[in-house]
Amino acid sequence: MAKILNKKNIHLFFGEDDFTIAEEIKEAKKDFAEKFGALDVCEVDWENGNLSEQEKLAQLQNGLLANSLFGSDKLLVFKNMLFSKNISSSGKEKIISKYLENPQDNVRLFLIESNLDKRKKIYKELVKLEKAGQAEIKEFTVPVDFQFGVWLQKIVKKAGGEIEQEAVEALAISLGRGLTQKDKNRKIKQAYNLWEASNEIGKLLNYCDGREITKDDVRFLIKSKVDMSIFNLIDNIGSKNKRKAVSLLNAQIDKGANEIYMLTMFVYQFRNLLKVKSLLNEGKSSFEIASETKMHPFVVQKSITQCQRFEMTDLKKIYKKLFDADLAIKTGKMNPRLVLDLLVISV
Repeated sequence: MAKILNKKNIHLFFGEDDFTIAEEIKEAKKDFAEKFGALDVCEVDWENGNLSEQEKLAQLQNGLLANSLFGSDKLLVFKNMLFSKNISSSGKEKIISKYLENPQDNVRLFLIESNLDKRKKIYKELVKLEKAGQAEIKEFTVPVDFQFGVWLQKIVKKAGGEIEQEAVEALAISLGRGLTQKDKNRKIKQAYNLWEASNEIGKLLNYCDGREITKDDVRFLIKSKVDMSIFNLIDNIGSKNKRKAVSLLNAQIDKGANEIYMLTMFVYQFRNLLKVKSLLNEGKSSFEIASETKMHPFVVQKSITQCQRFEMTDLKKIYKKLFDADLAIKTGKMNPRLVLDLLVISV
């Protein structure tokens, strides 16, 4: 039977928001060091290749099961240990399970995982302890949509700074709020990450040096992830200004954008136009379109303007040409640069 603790000293943190998890651990270590000193803090990442499996197991064993002569307090942080697919040793699970049978009041344990495997016995044991009020299982998710703006304000305030509301909106847009991308596992994720956002906030705070951050500061310092060039290009395609469209295309390629990237951007934007046009025909508002498509409000507004220059039949024909262009490039039937030039002229 597990010993009843006076407080939750066992914490299982998981989720994609590794920034906030790291901040929580930093605060816990700071609080512990102020009360007990930093000598009895142990932090081990099980994916650290510099340590052998035996060394990691020894630190786990000493941290959880070795009795201190003076009963000193400990803070233990073990990352990527329980559910990592790259780690096959069962020794760690035996040590953890033995500890959970009789957790100590002087040990504060943090288990940090990217994902959970709810089939594992160790997870079920932690759930039982949570229900008994002895453990905490907490998921950390990356804030999206308006929550991202709230998060930005919170980080600025925590650092002792101030930021005007328009600057919050400009910063969220610049960092890619509403834009998504696929990671190496083909999973959809936000185009921004919180580590990057925190670094950009630090840059703004240093630049403003105590004064409130304004939207002009954001526009001056932060490179936006929303690429205006593709909107300008499609604006000129829609207005039949082929000379200008080809000129803009050439300018992008001269700057280093390769043909595959430009074609991908074409496909991305015309796919958006098809979605937006379809929803506009259903009588949906810009707010409803942004909510339903999960597109950035800025992208939605620009797309609505561009949709006025295309009929649905035109967009479907263009999308078919994009498919043919992609096939021509991937099969090597035509030079990629020529494919793009002909595409811009033909649409």
